[in-house]
Amino acid sequence: MTDAPPIMRRKIGRHVVETCARPDGTVLLRTPEIYPVNARDWHGPYSDMDAALADFTTRTAIPKITRKRLAYLRRHGFAGDVCGREMISHLDPWTGATTLSEYELVKDLENA
Repeated sequence: MTDAPPIMRRKIGRHVVETCARPDGTVLLRTPEIYPVNARDWHGPYSDMDAALADFTTRTAIPKITRKRLAYLRRHGFAGDVCGREMISHLDPWTGATTLSEYELVKDLENA
C-alpha cells in the first residue's frame, strides 16, 4: 500500500477529468480518456482545485470567433460544413492537436 494522494474522477463537459490533491495543497489534473493519447499526461501543479478546474474549462471551451475571423477561415479552407454542421479547424489548447470544433460567434469590438 502506498501513501499516494487519492484521485477524484468527474465529468466536465464532454471530458472525464481526474484530479489529485497533493500533500502540499497543489493539484494535478489529467484527462485519461482524451485523444490523442499523449494528451493524457498530468497537468499542473495548480495552486488549488479551483485554479485547476478553471484552467481546464477555459482551455477546452468552444472557440469564440468574430465574423471577420470566420470569413478568413472559410477563405483559407479552415471552416466549412461537416455532416451538416459548420466547423472550424484549430489548434486545441489542451491537447496541442489540430482538431475540428464547433464555434461561437462574438461581436467584433473594433467595429462596434
